[in-house]
Amino acid sequence: MATVKEIKKSYCDEVYTDLAGIKDKIVSMRNKLTRTYPAESEFFGLYDRHLRELADQIEWKLQILSHACPYDWKGSSEDEFEENTVSVGPADTSVPDFSPGYLGG
Repeated sequence: MATVKEIKKSYCDEVYTDLAGIKDKIVSMRNKLTRTYPAESEFFGLYDRHLRELADQIEWKLQILSHACPYDWKGSSEDEFEENTVSVGPADTSVPDFSPGYLGG
């Protein structure tokens, strides 16, 4: 039986993949619009803005999804994400030697 964490990860994968696909389609529609119509036309200005806003909104939702999914979720199984690893050396626990003389004032 699958755990809740595994179910949530597979849900995140599915939603991420679908939203990323929709965003890619919108970007390709915008590219087609750019190639087809002159940038000065009213038609281009109206639809270019809407398509750009849709792509930005979906990108925002993808970012929200990445924060809402389990911390060890690496993203869609189709995408290759770099593993987030951090290497930290030992803490410096030495205390600097101060002269007991002048303390200011």
